[in-house]
Amino acid sequence: MAGKKTTLAAIAREAHVGVATVDRVINQRAPVRPETERKVIAAAQKLGFALEKSHRLFDAARQPAVRLKMGFILLKKEHSFYSQLAESLLEQAMPYHDRESPPQFIFHDISAVSDTAAAITQLSQSVDVIGVLALDNPMIRYAVEEATRQGVKVFTLLSDLSVHCRAGYIGLDNQQAGRTAAWAVERLCRRQGEVGVIIGDNRFQCQETCESSFRSYLREHLSTQRVLEPVRSHEQAESARQVTHTLLEQHPNLVALYAPCGGVEGIIAALRESGRQHEVMLICHGPVEGGEMALIDGTLDLMLRHRIQEFAASIVNTFISAASGDASGFTHCINRFDLITKENI
Repeated sequence: MAGKKTTLAAIAREAHVGVATVDRVINQRAPVRPETERKVIAAAQKLGFALEKSHRLFDAARQPAVRLKMGFILLKKEHSFYSQLAESLLEQAMPYHDRESPPQFIFHDISAVSDTAAAITQLSQSVDVIGVLALDNPMIRYAVEEATRQGVKVFTLLSDLSVHCRAGYIGLDNQQAGRTAAWAVERLCRRQGEVGVIIGDNRFQCQETCESSFRSYLREHLSTQRVLEPVRSHEQAESARQVTHTLLEQHPNLVALYAPCGGVEGIIAALRESGRQHEVMLICHGPVEGGEMALIDGTLDLMLRHRIQEFAASIVNTFISAASGDASGFTHCINRFDLITKENI
């Protein structure tokens, strides 16, 4: 039972679970998920709670045999998507690290190429494997090559890089995503006119593939919709808001927007501010902060939503397989996405 100073409520706060869950674990009243039980036991140990022998045996049995130092380079945590991804990656990767040496995360602006390259070099001095999300830039490719020469495995996440020595790619099938978005426009958009595309950056391979596949599908199906040249959001909500306003002002015949980028919150805001949120069909990738309400009120029509927990698990599992020698050569790990409308939130 709990001691005088360490209460079940304190353990619950530390483990980010409910008191009832802590009670089920500590007093063994009912089974819970192994991941949850591990979190509760770890929190209890951290707070100095005197565990029963059975709990200590569980904790020892659950410790993975593999120890792997992982590093992740993602876009800024101000983007809700990357914040959620970082939390899921930490949860999935932590069991393979010592508590004193957790996974390392470095967050960067999409246009900060030099900083991103330096981050790859920095992590290569202290980790065994790196997951990187970055523009396909020569400086970044060179940093990946240098890290690989030092024996560090580098995987691209969500957006690939054109460097042969990378260990693999983990993310969506971006051709499939782009064609799915185009299918929705071709089949569901009720008006004929111009279609805008908003991307983060021209060197973001994932979004480049989404855009070209989007165009290809509409061309293949002889669509009469006219796809405009893409504009850039720089993965920032305010920038996305500004370019959306510009598109709306310059193209009164705009009937749809496809946004396989970050900063969709700004696009949603601009559509609402313009009063045209029910005239212009919006398809985006997600999850997006406030996305559910945008779906409900009709500003957003369709979201291609990443399965973040599943994605994070596949990243860590791929890292472990590569480090264990189970995977040889280039690893191509494709994750699925869900199509979300207001009717299936």
